[in-house]
Amino acid sequence: MSRNTLSLGPRGSPPLQPGESLLASGNTADIELRIPATMDGPKRVESAKGQLWLTDLRIIFVADSGGAGSSSSSSSSAAAAAPPSYDASEGIRSLVIPYSVLISSTFHLPTFSPNHLLLSFLPDLSPSAPSNLPTLGRGGKLEVKLLIGEGAGHEVWKRIEGERGRWEDIRRREGEEALPVYTPN
Repeated sequence: MSRNTLSLGPRGSPPLQPGESLLASGNTADIELRIPATMDGPKRVESAKGQLWLTDLRIIFVADSGGAGSSSSSSSSAAAAAPPSYDASEGIRSLVIPYSVLISSTFHLPTFSPNHLLLSFLPDLSPSAPSNLPTLGRGGKLEVKLLIGEGAGHEVWKRIEGERGRWEDIRRREGEEALPVYTPN
């Protein structure tokens, strides 16, 4: 899982890993990344508008090139025109969430606001995964609120849930003890 480490390829789509296939391509999306208070800084919310892709391995968001998004810290209630504070981050240019770190995904149908998805996940701590996210304490998790355009929110959520379920099955099978193979004499 990483933030701000991915850029679009020459055809306007994200580069895929070997053996990875695209499930849903280029839905417009608004995201809010909610980062809890950590040793790296105060609680904050970063938001951006861009495109969302689903593959069989991960969820990929790339912000529109017009801007890198915005960041707001809950510890200060200054006006938006104020200069960035010491804890201001660079905003979101990209966000990659592998299904292996996804804790939950829910689809919300509120009465007075747009439908949205809420994804909870942990940062990927493997050394091979570049992550520009803070290290969380015990019990901490990151959340992403996704507002999907074109009325595709429920379809995207069903795909995410299907892939998350597949990854949970793989994890459960890896944890089970293998039975010995019967070979007739």
